[in-house]
Amino acid sequence: MTDRDNPVDRAAESVPAARFHGADGRAVRPCTPAAVTLRHIRMLDVPSGAEVLEIGTGSGYSAALLAHIVGPVGHVTTVDNNADLSKRAETLYAEHGHAVETVVADGILGHPPNAPYDRILVGTTPSAPPDAWLRQLRPGGAILTGVRLSALPGAYAIAHITVGDDRGPGRVTVHHGGYTPMTGSDPAPTAQATAPGRPDVVLTTLTDDGSAEALLTALRKHPHTEPSPAPGDDYFHLKNWLLATNPGGLLEAALDDGVGIGIGSRTPAGTAHAAVATDRFLVADAPESPALDALRTLIRQWHDHGSPRTHELRGRLERAGDAWRVRLARP
Repeated sequence: MTDRDNPVDRAAESVPAARFHGADGRAVRPCTPAAVTLRHIRMLDVPSGAEVLEIGTGSGYSAALLAHIVGPVGHVTTVDNNADLSKRAETLYAEHGHAVETVVADGILGHPPNAPYDRILVGTTPSAPPDAWLRQLRPGGAILTGVRLSALPGAYAIAHITVGDDRGPGRVTVHHGGYTPMTGSDPAPTAQATAPGRPDVVLTTLTDDGSAEALLTALRKHPHTEPSPAPGDDYFHLKNWLLATNPGGLLEAALDDGVGIGIGSRTPAGTAHAAVATDRFLVADAPESPALDALRTLIRQWHDHGSPRTHELRGRLERAGDAWRVRLARP
């Protein structure tokens, strides 16, 4: 059901997603489902008459929605480094009367000629949002972008960032979700180990202390498995709680039992212990594993705090040269 008084719902009725994702010869398979695109545009709260920048044209659907929302007084610019996608979208905009300006360029630079913007929608994930994006917003403006919360492979999220009167960072709210990474946006190096003959079985740690292989070996034996205390979508919020807590030994593993986040440690004698929570299981090297005890304690703390959702955690920005890293902290 749609709300005819809601500008995003009205735009969705007027701009069919199939027009951009359709099955004809110019079809583009969307990385983001239409329902998610609509949800994110709602989160950005785009006003009528706004100046909007979109980074990542993709199929062209989201910029068409934005153009409908801002109306004839507003203006939408969409930037993509793929000339073919930009040309395809530009043709569709012309055919269907969507007032969108397409630009072929590196979106990491934003688009200064049309700045300042009231809103910026970034349909991709940089290694860290560049300061240039914030500087191209008007005071009080907002950006919605994919972010990396950690160097762990699965630490993707969506961040809503406002800017203050000085165009510096203001409030940051992080939501569960994610976009595909920008080209060349790899995070800081981490240590990885892969199981012999199984490139899909991987363990990643945040510190290169030589323990990744031993931890993966311990986990693969997994003599202990039990149901996950955070099944389904709860897993993602637990994962982000653990990223906010940032305990020592934090790791991520892709196992036969699923992809999960957990804790690893080694005794002074070199014995490896590891435990991982997935959306279905807790997997550990042993029932009495100290890593399992540590992970259970963290999960219990999450439950004691009311099992907070990702957006209920505290978001913050950390300066990283000419960019800003988004990090989470417990409430």
